[in-house]
Parts: sequence; C-alpha cells; structure tokens
Amino acid sequence: MEWSKLLIPYRLGCPKSDHSFSNPNRGEFQRDFDRVIFSSPFRRLNGKTQIFPFPDTDLIHTRLTHSLETASVGRSLGTIVENKSSYKEIKDTKLGAIVCVACLAHDIGNPPLGHSGEKAISEFFKSNHGRTIIGDLTSEEQADFQRFDGNAMGFHVLTYSNPKKEESLGGLRLTYPTLAAFLKYPRPAKINNKSIGISEHKPGIFQSDLKHFSEIAQGLNLTEKKETNMWFRHPLAFLTEAADDICYTIMDFEDGYKRGLFSFKKASEFLKGICDTTLHEKEDISKIKNIKDKREKIGFLRAKAINSLIYQVTDIFLSKEKEILEAKFDKSLFENIETKDVVDKIRNFSKKNIYTDKSVIQVEAAGFQVLPGLLGAFLDAIKNNKKESSKKILQLLPNEYQFNYKTQKYEAILAITMYVSGMTDHYAVDTYRYLQGIQLPNY
Repeated sequence: MEWSKLLIPYRLGCPKSDHSFSNPNRGEFQRDFDRVIFSSPFRRLNGKTQIFPFPDTDLIHTRLTHSLETASVGRSLGTIVENKSSYKEIKDTKLGAIVCVACLAHDIGNPPLGHSGEKAISEFFKSNHGRTIIGDLTSEEQADFQRFDGNAMGFHVLTYSNPKKEESLGGLRLTYPTLAAFLKYPRPAKINNKSIGISEHKPGIFQSDLKHFSEIAQGLNLTEKKETNMWFRHPLAFLTEAADDICYTIMDFEDGYKRGLFSFKKASEFLKGICDTTLHEKEDISKIKNIKDKREKIGFLRAKAINSLIYQVTDIFLSKEKEILEAKFDKSLFENIETKDVVDKIRNFSKKNIYTDKSVIQVEAAGFQVLPGLLGAFLDAIKNNKKESSKKILQLLPNEYQFNYKTQKYEAILAITMYVSGMTDHYAVDTYRYLQGIQLPNY
C-alpha cells in the first residue's frame, strides 16, 4: 500500500472528480468531522452507557464523552505519526484530522444498555424465536445478526442511505480515508477460515455494506486477502483502535476511582507505573505536589499516563510502518507498548473491581431482557402485519424502518435492528415498558 493513494479524499456516494474542488477554508476531513458531530446517531451517544448506567453526574462518562476524548487522542496519534514518519508523501496530509473523525464515530453503532448490548442482540437471533425470523436468509446474512457487532452497525450507520428518506447514496458521504480508518475489522461476520490477525478479531461489515467497502478498498488500493470479502486494514485503523484502547482503559479506570470503588493509593500506583518509561522521555509528575485535592491528583496522573501511552503507541507504529504498508503486521499496537504489563494489571483490576459493580451488572442484565423484547415485538409485527396487535405496534415504529418482510426480508430485519440499536438507554427502557404494558402515559 502507498500513502499517496491511501489518503485520496474520494467521498462515498459522490463523483470521484469532486475531491479536486476542495475548499481552502474547510478541508475534506474537517467536513467529515462536521458531518459526524452534527448527526443524530452521534448525538444519541450522550444517552448510552459507557460503563456506569444513567450517570447522575458529569464526572462519569457516557458513550458521547468517551468518543470525544478518543477523538482527541486519535488526533494526537495521527499528528505525531505525520510529523515523525520517514515517508515524505504524508507531510501536510492531515493524518490527525482523519484519525480524529474515525475515533469520533467509532462507537456510533453500539447498542444501548452497556457492553452486553451486542451479546443480547446476538443471543436473540440465536434463540428459537430469532431463528424463525431469519431462517430464510442466507447463512452469510444470518451471521450478520447472530454475530452482531457494533462496529459493523457503525459502518452501516455512516454509509447507509434510507431509500424512504433520500435518493442520494453514501449515507453521510464521508471520505474513503475516514471510513477506512474507522473500519478496524474489514471482514464480514461469516468467514471461511480461522481468524488469525487483529483485523479479523470481530465482524466489521454487514453483507449489505460489502459493496461500499469494496469500493473504498479499490479506491485507496488497500491490499485484499486471498479469501473473498476480506482486506488488510488501512494503516490509520491501527491508530483508531489504539486511541480507543487508551481511552477506555484509562478513563474507565478513573471512573471507577471517582465512584469510590478503590483507593487513591491504588489508582495513583497504577497511573504512575505507566508514566515510568525508558524508551522515550519519562513523564515529569513532580508538579503533583502542588495539587491538594486527591481527585485532581488522579486527573493529573491520568493526563500524564495518556500522554505517555500516546508516545508509546506512535513509537510502535513508526517502527512497524513499513510492515503495515506491506500488510505484514496485523497486531494491536497497544499490545506491544513498553508498559504493557502495567496496562494488563489495570485491565485485570478493572474487570474484578469496576465491570463487576452491581450497577453495571444490573443494566447489562436488563439489556438481555429489553433488547430481545424490543426486537421480538417489532419483528413479529413486521412479519405478521395483518394482526390487529401488530398494526398497533407498527404505529409506534417510524415509517422509515418499515420494509416488506416478504419481499425485502433482510432489509426489513436489518432496519429494525438498526432502530433498536440506535436507541438511547432511556428510550429503549421506556419503549419496552410501553410494549409490555408495564408503563403507560400519565399512569
């Protein structure tokens, strides 16, 4: 792969000639950023759980604040790589802007009610009820639902144009480099071989969207794998993944401290361990003595730790840049950093002390009731639309998500799944209560 081809700002759904008419005051990747941040799916991330459900304080992260912070880290990663790379053709190409947008959108397809939302949707389509709904689909199409993944839904959200709303194609019509940097897993749900690299770790493309990514891959000259419908990652996707890894590892940990789940001593010990590196300039944390409040001290150490991780990640990327371009490196950058042992300790600690908190478990357990309940109700109504009960349920479903189950089965199921997956936590729970008769207006 060649940087000069990987960064051409062709735009999905637009003539390729359009990219030559750039506005000097508003670059192509700035336009991508604006389109994502003003979109409805992005705004709804404010109502989706990151770790702790229904936060009653601004101190705790939602999917929205997590995405904004990840975008900030991604911008730094891309900028450093551009400035330090030995490849002259990437100078002044705005790598930071591309990675920033990809990171901004990285959670845009994740369902409500925590990290188990994806498993709840998959479990429904594996159940007897779900299998009767998708039974006539091809095995590849069935895999989209039975191995549901928020990354694949995110790519769908960004690239799908609803025919009931518009005739133009390309969804948000983002640039090829941004969409390729977003797609950490350029593969469908069903693959014939055993997953061997990080880019095959999860499903990343629905069957309906393969044509879009194929167009992007060809336009940027991405390396295709011998197996069909699989590609090697765009190099910037490694940075998108690393930005997410940095932010959820450190910020989830800090949220746990803010919730009082462990001591200041434990929190500071781990964060100081990340700052203590030898391969590049050690983080200076001496000014912590000027801070009196313990939470502010942890905030200071968190900032220093993230800065250290940014440089550790870019060091790995730059050392592997040639291998990445030659499609010979397919590993997580974050798993190869100098302080990996400290990061692993933080992750293991978080699994035992944060992700098992009662409030986290409660919302994830609820997700296994709410999401299958919503999918079952809406899909049954689409499938049996002549029943009086179905007619009432369909009146609650926006028309743009209603497709003919008999003639457009895959599209109909995907549309309902997209609708449910796009709900905020509150809206999902409220809609479930209404459909179950548990809650009624003004009751």
